[in-house]
Amino acid sequence: MIPIRNRKKTLKVTVEEMRNFAFAYVEKYAPSKQQLKTYLLKKYLKTSVPNVKKQDVTNLIDIVLSDLEKSRFINDKFYSDSKAKSMIQRGNSINKIRSYLVGKGIPTNLHWQIRGGRSAPPLR
Repeated sequence: MIPIRNRKKTLKVTVEEMRNFAFAYVEKYAPSKQQLKTYLLKKYLKTSVPNVKKQDVTNLIDIVLSDLEKSRFINDKFYSDSKAKSMIQRGNSINKIRSYLVGKGIPTNLHWQIRGGRSAPPLR
């Protein structure tokens, strides 16, 4: 028997589906919060029914992201520290690292200025 594709999804099913997408993506890529939000939005808008409001989907994604932050699956501070260290090892400049982190949606209070392999206080 062919499963029904266009049946309406409940809110609980939608949140669980988004959470499963998020877990799979985090397991594979270790993204920042903004990267995960963008991925979930694109994934859900591509696979969902066209008459769903984008604001409702964004609210559901925010709920899933807050759950993942509380359970420490995603952490922007850890992401920025690890990316900065790896980019320093590759010889990238501080300005390039800052622009990379801004492009990935990391808040500026989490950017670290790295000198000689040690991390200094955050930039203001």
